[in-house]
Parts: sequence; C-alpha cells; structure tokens
Amino acid sequence: MSTNDPEWNGLMEAWQEETAAEATPAALSEEARRRIRSRVRRETAGLFALAIGEAVMALGLLAWLLLDALDLRRPADAAVLAGIVILFAVTFYYSFWNRRGTWRPVAESTTTFVDLSIERCRRKLRTLPFCYRLLGAELALLVPWAVHSLLSRPEAPPLAKWLQLLGMIVLIPACVLLWATWYKRKTLREMAEWEELRRSLE
Repeated sequence: MSTNDPEWNGLMEAWQEETAAEATPAALSEEARRRIRSRVRRETAGLFALAIGEAVMALGLLAWLLLDALDLRRPADAAVLAGIVILFAVTFYYSFWNRRGTWRPVAESTTTFVDLSIERCRRKLRTLPFCYRLLGAELALLVPWAVHSLLSRPEAPPLAKWLQLLGMIVLIPACVLLWATWYKRKTLREMAEWEELRRSLE
C-alpha cells in the first residue's frame, strides 16, 4: 500500500474521521471494500512482476559477469562465479518460500483481502534480516576476490581502483541499511493501516 496514493489516502482519512466520531469503528462502505479488493489485486500483479524482475536482473548480472567481468580460466574467478550462483539459488529459494501462500487471495471477500495484505506486510518485515545476511555473504565473497584480482595484476593497480573497492565496501552496506530503515518504517505504517481496517470488519 503506497502512502503516496491520493485516492487511498483520501479513503483512509474519511474512514478514520468517521471512526473518531463514533464509539465503535465505522463500518466500511461498499465503495471502500471495492477499493480494498482492487488495491490488493494490483499488489498481486506487482508481486508477480517483482518475481519476474528478480529473475531477469539475476540473469542479466550473470551474463555481464561471464561476458565482461570474469575470466573462468582463472581459478579465483571460477570460484567467485560458483559462489554467486549459490547465493542466487539461496536468494530465489528464500524469496519464493517467503511468499508462499501470499500470491493471491484464497477467497473473494474483503476480510480475506485485508488478511492477505497484513500477512504480506509480515513477510516483508521477515525479509529484512535475510537481506542483512545476504549482504554479509556477498561482501565476504566479493571483497577477497576483488583484492586478489587487484594484487594479482602484473602492474600495481592505480589508486582509483582501490578507492572503488573501498567505496563498494562502505557505500553498498550504507545504502542497504538506509533502504532497510525506510522500508521497515513504510511497511509498519502499511500494516498498521491494514490492521485498523481489519478491526472494523470484525
């Protein structure tokens, strides 16, 4: 659920105003229920698109590594390629395992749609610890390989190459941590909204 969607924000604000004015949560109108179902269907389509995008990105990265970055005649490059393939396999397995049961609603009811959205938020939050571990594994694999590649050159690598390596070690984790902080807050906010809607359906 995007907090930048004016239509959705308007729906939430109107419903919350009605709820605040009553002793019990205001019942959702048929229009609100229709919008909820429509929103969840769009999120379902986005989930399938995300899975396809992940596969395309992984294949693109592998193609770039094979065609431009790695020389498989060198044992170190062959080893790092094997490590990357293993990381991809683990990532795809976890990704699809974590999304099991959330691809689409099991029934055409508003309650089911809201419950599905809450569960999707929980799965998103569960992804974050895995992302941290994956980042650590990637750095543990790529940093030694990059250092070895620089030191094994016939000529001493220029300072710019070492600065690029340092940037990779520092900037990538920093960007991931910033993204994870934003993503966690966004997901918690979404889940709170869905849970508030869920209580109104009881």
